[in-house]
Amino acid sequence: MVILLAAIQTIPDELFESAMIDGANWWKQLIHITLPLLSSTFFFLLVVDTLAAFQTFTPIHIMTKGGPLNSTNLIVYSVYREFYFNGKYGLAAAQSIILFLMMLVLTIIQFVFIEKKVFYE
Repeated sequence: MVILLAAIQTIPDELFESAMIDGANWWKQLIHITLPLLSSTFFFLLVVDTLAAFQTFTPIHIMTKGGPLNSTNLIVYSVYREFYFNGKYGLAAAQSIILFLMMLVLTIIQFVFIEKKVFYE
């Protein structure tokens, strides 16, 4: 929210004033001015938050420790358990590489398909 608020505050007021003079209502200002100028911020947040979702560790560790029957066990927590508790360093390293490749492929897909629609000021 802080990043979106900062991005909204960087939009020049002159754009909204000229749109009001041209007869644009609030909805048209949102669709034609605000959202296109925030598209780069939305794209940044999408990429960063997607990568952060793959790295979720603390809530799982604190609340469930992998959960009943590994129902909340994600790959990051699996790497942690294999490395520190089971002593399977090779398996933990392989899982880390797979996690990295998954994140890399997803980021490349986001850049290929979504960045085309981003409007840079």
